[in-house]
Amino acid sequence: MLKNRLLPSLLIGFLVTTLLIFLRIMDPITLSTMRGAGFDTMQRLWPRQSQTALPVRIVDIDEASLKKLGQWPWPRTELAKLVNELNELGAAAIAFDIIFPEPDRLSPDRILSDPAIKQLLGPTAINPSIPLPNNDQIFAKAISGRRVVLAYAGGLGATAKPAATKAGFAQTGLPALNAVPSIFLVHPNIDILEKSADGLGLINIDFRREQGTARQIPLIMSDGKSYYPSLVLETLRVAQGADTYVVNGAPNTENVINSIRVGELEIPVGDDGQLTIYYSHNAAETYVSAERVISGTDREALRSLIANNIVLVGTSATSLQDTKTSSLGEAIPGVSVHAQAIQQILSGSFLKRSDLNYYFELLFVGLVGLLISVGTALLRPMAMIVGLFAMVSSLLMTAAYSFLHFGLLIDLTFPILSVATIYLATIAFKLLITDRDGRMLRNVFSHYVAPSILVEIENNPQALKLGGETREVTVMFVDIQNFTPMGESLKPEELVATVNTLLSTCSAGILAKGGTIDKFIGDAVMAFWNAPIAQSDHQYLACLSALEIQNRISEFNADEINQERLKPHGLWPVSVRVGLATGSAIVGNMGSLERFDYSVLGETVNLASRAEGLCKQIGHNIVIAGQIQPKTKLLAILGAGAVFVRGKKTKTPIHVVFGDEFLAATPEYLSFSKNYKLIADALRNSKSGRIQKGLIKQAKLFHPVQIQFLEKLEGRIADYQND
Repeated sequence: MLKNRLLPSLLIGFLVTTLLIFLRIMDPITLSTMRGAGFDTMQRLWPRQSQTALPVRIVDIDEASLKKLGQWPWPRTELAKLVNELNELGAAAIAFDIIFPEPDRLSPDRILSDPAIKQLLGPTAINPSIPLPNNDQIFAKAISGRRVVLAYAGGLGATAKPAATKAGFAQTGLPALNAVPSIFLVHPNIDILEKSADGLGLINIDFRREQGTARQIPLIMSDGKSYYPSLVLETLRVAQGADTYVVNGAPNTENVINSIRVGELEIPVGDDGQLTIYYSHNAAETYVSAERVISGTDREALRSLIANNIVLVGTSATSLQDTKTSSLGEAIPGVSVHAQAIQQILSGSFLKRSDLNYYFELLFVGLVGLLISVGTALLRPMAMIVGLFAMVSSLLMTAAYSFLHFGLLIDLTFPILSVATIYLATIAFKLLITDRDGRMLRNVFSHYVAPSILVEIENNPQALKLGGETREVTVMFVDIQNFTPMGESLKPEELVATVNTLLSTCSAGILAKGGTIDKFIGDAVMAFWNAPIAQSDHQYLACLSALEIQNRISEFNADEINQERLKPHGLWPVSVRVGLATGSAIVGNMGSLERFDYSVLGETVNLASRAEGLCKQIGHNIVIAGQIQPKTKLLAILGAGAVFVRGKKTKTPIHVVFGDEFLAATPEYLSFSKNYKLIADALRNSKSGRIQKGLIKQAKLFHPVQIQFLEKLEGRIADYQND
């Protein structure tokens, strides 16, 4: 039974677990979305502590700046002022999260070179010998020789060209050029600005990969030949005055990056060179309005904010539409993503996810699949739920501890999804099997056992052992007397109706006392007790069932419809004979592979059939052949000698059942049984006659069904000899 439950559960658990692991290896967008959301949840629960003392500031082109200095883009002379002021205030490095792909349209020389403007001003308005100011040159002069980093972005287009870099790269370990995101063409700044800048950095973030959330930022990209730094990495290099990056590849595996070194900073990254951003809540103290810096009127107050700080220039103005979503769920300016990454690197707070995390999660899913498969088969649902809760709680605590103490990102979503999926699959399979088995059991037994027995079978199916076993049972045969004359006298439809009613009456009496109907044999019924469910008092219950059958037959005879049908043919009243025997038998499914019945086989079955046949010989309608169980002796039951039955060399004791315990306790029955014992003793000593006749006279007052039994005693002296 255990094997039958365990193997299917293991099979379905193995199949579901294998499919889940394969799904995780394929990693569709749905899983990566869930995984990202899970990592975001960890950050929301335990965000990076805001460290305003870190030397990172954002000069913000905010709404106030646009209101004072006009709509964007501003003349680049304003940006030159901004650079000059920041340099004066002691900025360690200045990084623009802005691309300048075209010349400044507000530059005087561009404006006055417009033919329409020339015609409007007249030929004498412009002196060709006096060069007109060029805003791009002014801006280029402001950034030249200073630690200024300009941004550029990868992408195709008419203005795209190969990427450029201001620093060299060194490689340790095995090559990893193909590990990082690819870039071939970029949207650059105009040449004069790129040549003047101390650094150039990429600002690409793959929002499609992260479903609109800025979770990761590539620190380096590659065209297959060279590396190119991000704005974050380039800003850190320029701030430290370094001129080279070191990409530390894996010592034994190609295209895997362990870390990137820039100056004095060692930055652990993902295998693909991506930095997972560990966010702190957006702090207002990090921002300084651009118009406040450009005005140059608040230098002393600003110096403490800017001096020795890395300054990123970007915008929070709504109209400029540079808003991103952080892992904390906050809408932040795009420049803040780069600022948060730099703060994180400077603070040494890194979030790491390696292949070990991935393999740990797959191993967890595999072990969980095994445990759930075994547990679902062996444990009750509540115990299984407690076990699942313990598994998930252990995973949650492990993930939380790893995140807080080691910065390790363990995916909770896929393992928890796997736990739920495997459990639901195995429990659904179990329920289907249970339901199928329940339907099978109900179909097999509903017509043969009492409803209470059927409920017990369904609730406790392990008590039912199919396939055959030896156990002690009580077998009953019930036969309709005078069936042959009935078949000869009644019309076919009358015969069928009568027999069906009689068999239904007998069946009801059997089921009422917990019996199992084995089969119908013409006008006879075979039933047994103590299978499929164990019944310690099975012989006692079978005797009560025999009495119940006789009572129901009396009700059948009292029915006027039955009387009208049978009396004219001399077939009324109807009586049935009941034979019982208790002993060992083989119980189980009997038959062929295609068709079988739940039945009993053995000598006890034959003995019960012989007992039913003895009813006519003995003159009583309930006869038990064989030994009597202690509880059965509580009934109104008397020994009726011993007889030879076919197949046995010695006599078999027989008993007759007169009634239940209530009858057995009546004064009339007690007097009757006392006198009967005197007759039995006389028969054993071959002395019959006077006592017998007196007892028969008394029996008429006791119960008329005993008369025939007593009248046959004189001819049964041999049955009492040596009984």
